[in-house]
Amino acid sequence: MAGHELDDMNINFKGSFIKSIGDGSSTLFWDETWAGGEKLKLLFPRLYRLEAKKDVLLCDRVNMKSETLMFNWEWLRYPYGRTKGEFDALLSLISNFNFDGTHKDSWKWSFANDGQLTVKKLTGLIEEKAFENNNLNYETMRNNFVPKKLEVFVWHAVQSRIPVRVELDNRGIDLHSVRCPMCDDDLETTSHSLVFCKEAMEVWDKVFAWWGFGNMSNLSLNEICRGNCPSSTTNFGKKVWQAVEWVCSYLIWKNRNNMIFREKKWVSSVGLIEIQIKSFEWISKRSKGRRLDWLTWLNDPSMYLRLV
Repeated sequence: MAGHELDDMNINFKGSFIKSIGDGSSTLFWDETWAGGEKLKLLFPRLYRLEAKKDVLLCDRVNMKSETLMFNWEWLRYPYGRTKGEFDALLSLISNFNFDGTHKDSWKWSFANDGQLTVKKLTGLIEEKAFENNNLNYETMRNNFVPKKLEVFVWHAVQSRIPVRVELDNRGIDLHSVRCPMCDDDLETTSHSLVFCKEAMEVWDKVFAWWGFGNMSNLSLNEICRGNCPSSTTNFGKKVWQAVEWVCSYLIWKNRNNMIFREKKWVSSVGLIEIQIKSFEWISKRSKGRRLDWLTWLNDPSMYLRLV
């Protein structure tokens, strides 16, 4: 993801790194932000004009190995007048700074408690901002019975941001065809890929039969994402059914990609088994205070729709 895209999500990525000063051996004294929240050349412009070596390192101007700070200045002329006032302010700022001459300079990422930037942490931050910026109802797009990646996938699906062929074509990507690679019966839109493709509908039919809901002909992508349940009136039951729908749509998409890129395909019966296993695993781990029984989950999952 490019820097400007992160900025658009209110993530100041470039400004999120903070220099942690150690021995000063890799920090420019004047031209880096290490004290006072701004570069010293901007805080003390008159002094900077008098500096003989403008690209000097911090360690060459301040001796941090002794208990008392020692300064090594090289001025074109000694500061006086207004410049002397800047010099006094600079000395006061540096004298109050906590140096650590026993370690090398390093960078810390301000968005992490430990200061360490990882792909996982950045991905988590992006996901949080994506949900905050979501122009749909925030609560309806969250379900803590499934992993965060499923929440993100569903949000992308609602926003038509998963890379189905029609969306790729709309973004100027030249494809040999925009028809569904699974069935070739229609254009591959998000709704077609996840719901109306005959390969997907075979899986949905089995999931609805598993839950005793009968025909799924009125199913829509919007109903899947919002978790509309045919027969549950409890919040727990609605969340469980929504989680199953999200798992099903996610694994249908995964199967689509495996078929295209790995030439692997699962039949609907195998797909149902994987949906049963994954949904049981994820919901069981996250439904605090409630234990799901595996045999009941396989044979009569609708009983969980009645739990409060």
